[in-house]
Amino acid sequence: MEGFERRDIVVDDGVKLAVFDLPHADDDAPVLFLSNGLGGNVVTWRHQIRHFKERFRIATWDYRGLYESALPPAQRAPGAVKLDIPRHAKDAIAVLDALGIDRAVFLGWSMGVQLDFELFRRIPDRMLGLVQIAGSFGRSLSTTLFGKPGEKLIMPAMGVFKEVVRRAGGILDRAVDSGVLIGAAKRLGVVAPSIDAALTGEIVKSYVKLDFDVYNRILATLGDHDAFDVLPGLDRPVLVIAGDKDPMTPSWLSEKMVKALPRATLEIVPGGSHYVPVEFPTRVNGAIDRFLDASFPDLLGA
Repeated sequence: MEGFERRDIVVDDGVKLAVFDLPHADDDAPVLFLSNGLGGNVVTWRHQIRHFKERFRIATWDYRGLYESALPPAQRAPGAVKLDIPRHAKDAIAVLDALGIDRAVFLGWSMGVQLDFELFRRIPDRMLGLVQIAGSFGRSLSTTLFGKPGEKLIMPAMGVFKEVVRRAGGILDRAVDSGVLIGAAKRLGVVAPSIDAALTGEIVKSYVKLDFDVYNRILATLGDHDAFDVLPGLDRPVLVIAGDKDPMTPSWLSEKMVKALPRATLEIVPGGSHYVPVEFPTRVNGAIDRFLDASFPDLLGA
């Protein structure tokens, strides 16, 4: 991603993490700290990064086991290293410490929403506010549109998906390049017609190269983690953004979060799916701008 400085850090259990830092010309600029969705990386935030880089220093990292934080063979075996949300929270704190970031506005998407709520449990004084997009407070395998029955199907389905990806090889790349895959996703209503097809293609081609043994183990842990107890005491400004066509984190879930949070604002994006930041970037970025200006006028000079 253009402009980012990349570095590796090694955390307390020996896992090496890829960290990305986009400095600001003003050393005192506020920080926007990005918590990815599962399977996301810095590229997935392209529209948000380009929009907010004039106002913020921006930092993020690849989750352990994914993308440029891929695990070596000795750490890939089940049980060799932890992959659950509390462990990812420890990683996030290590990233903040390594970059010398004392406080930040946290921007989470999907899994990153769960992670940010867990981070508030651990480092509340380092969180100025939160923007939470298409995510859950926890138990996210059972809070999909398909509910408890869906929870029983997700992991077997991902096992099948892993084999499909392994066998498909370059066929998936060609389906992306030709527009067939994304066109089919639009027709089926999986994504909005307005989605940035070029960026989505780039994301998909990287995503299918992930280690899906590790990916699926991370996914399974999301169903075990719950941070709902954190919400009533989260006394920071929070913006919750949801698409009304998102089957993975339905808008009713966002409404439930907002009711439990003392200082939350809800933005529902009509037609938005789980990929709303890539589908409606202008709408999403505008909502974030309004939230930031209202919540932090002194910090941002609004």
